[in-house]
Amino acid sequence: MLRFIHAWLVYTWGGLHRYFGNKNNMVSEHERAIHYFAKAYQIDPTFRAARLQRAVLLYRELRRHQEAVAEFDALLDGDRTYAAALLNRGLALQEIGRYPEALADIEQYLKLPEKDDYREEVVRIAAFLREIVSES
Repeated sequence: MLRFIHAWLVYTWGGLHRYFGNKNNMVSEHERAIHYFAKAYQIDPTFRAARLQRAVLLYRELRRHQEAVAEFDALLDGDRTYAAALLNRGLALQEIGRYPEALADIEQYLKLPEKDDYREEVVRIAAFLREIVSES
């Protein structure tokens, strides 16, 4: 339990750096956030939200898609139905033009029973990806 609390505090510190990075458009703050998210996951390897946030930050803010995809892959190795990792890996793959793989992730995500606020948008993304894949 103590390890989780320590990891949570480090994770929260990473979240603050991400916030400041977003607010001030500072790459150095995003890099610090990545450091703290990785450290939180290192402290408690069951704290997959820390690893997820690191991966999301890598692809969304820093555009380091290959690193992000590797992080999502590792998260999905542990749980093939981890919805947030599936969705975000699909979006990252889409951004780097790996459309068939992106579509596979998005379709797998849509088959999951969880419902969330993103579902309608993800259905539109899936239709867009199907169109792209069918044209290639």
